[in-house]
Amino acid sequence: MSEEPVDKRAPMAAAPLQYRANGEVAWGEMWDSFCVLALEGGPPHRGDLLTPQTAPETASDNYQFAVREILRGIRETSGLTATEIRPGWIGITTASPSMATWLAEAVVAENVAAHAEGTLLCVPVGDFYTVKGEIKNVITAVAKTTHYWREHLPPQVKQTLVLQEKLALFIQWVRQYVSPTKLA
Repeated sequence: MSEEPVDKRAPMAAAPLQYRANGEVAWGEMWDSFCVLALEGGPPHRGDLLTPQTAPETASDNYQFAVREILRGIRETSGLTATEIRPGWIGITTASPSMATWLAEAVVAENVAAHAEGTLLCVPVGDFYTVKGEIKNVITAVAKTTHYWREHLPPQVKQTLVLQEKLALFIQWVRQYVSPTKLA
């Protein structure tokens, strides 16, 4: 009998939740390693894309819990600061726009919606999010990608991303002072 080939694009298996004595999820203690990022050919964290909720009940206990838990999980797993920036979105402060952009692309490859706004990596939150589901998905995707950024992305790649960012700003500056007809 031959074994079925392993589909490397299949979602990764979930790490079991670990809890502290006080009942909180121990986000920073759940992983001792991460598999390869989906962006680099590994399996995505989720099977389908976790998209933002269009009109979350921001005053609900569930929404407030999801926000607090995602903020805490991000802090424990990545050391980054995060805050709710508008209904349905959490902004994570990164060191640079190039870092935020790279992380956003890597998080989307893990099947969690994300985008960059300047130095913010923006990830979704919703009033239906549960600890064992969507909250864990967001935290895991951020933990996995920030770990990869810090520990595995070569310095040359980071330098190239910063240069691309500076070049884009320079082009934007030039366009302010040169009329479109002169560029043609």
